Amino acid sequence: MCQKLRPRLGSAIASTILSYAAVSLAGVDQAQAAVLTYNFQVENSSRSGFFKLNNSSLTGIGFESIAVSDGRLEGGEKYYNLAGATASFEQGDFRGLFARGGYNVIREYISPPDEPGGAFYWVHEIYESWSIGFTYYSSTNETVHRKINYQSYIEDGSIITDSYEIYSRYITSDAHVSYTLVDTEPEPVPEPLTAGGTALALAGLSWLKHKKKMAV
Repeated sequence: MCQKLRPRLGSAIASTILSYAAVSLAGVDQAQAAVLTYNFQVENSSRSGFFKLNNSSLTGIGFESIAVSDGRLEGGEKYYNLAGATASFEQGDFRGLFARGGYNVIREYISPPDEPGGAFYWVHEIYESWSIGFTYYSSTNETVHRKINYQSYIEDGSIITDSYEIYSRYITSDAHVSYTLVDTEPEPVPEPLTAGGTALALAGLSWLKHKKKMAV
């Protein structure tokens, strides 16, 4: 081999090795990133659900929070979308979910005029609020019933309060929440060996092209 070409060959090999090392290290860091899926169940309740998150931003140092990308809380009269809720980690270990929600529903019913016992106008109001903090679930339910004489309502054109019933119910409950990691899906990243092999191949082709040019 020509003495003048040896330094260039050595430089090309060294550059390729450094490139391979850099790609390999980047690949190792990215290979730790994954989409985690958790199921959870509220103790002694019909409430349950799931959520997903990407842990690529975790450093494993101290307390950290990650936004939930997808999920839902089911049970009761409706379900809740958990996207945007917060998952907490301590030293890289999952500790629990932070989320909250609520709804208000009003249902009205006007009975037929010939209803047995007399016609009436009936209102049913339901309000629920809930929250999940780490491993605890809290909820408050308020139910209100109103029954107002329907014939008086028709005669006056508006609801009057000389004949009505109101019933209110408040239910507050706290329960434990259990979590189960059910899926760990790695993010699609280039494999370090594949990337390194590609870098070596490109360097080899460059060297052969350079050698051929020098021989002409």
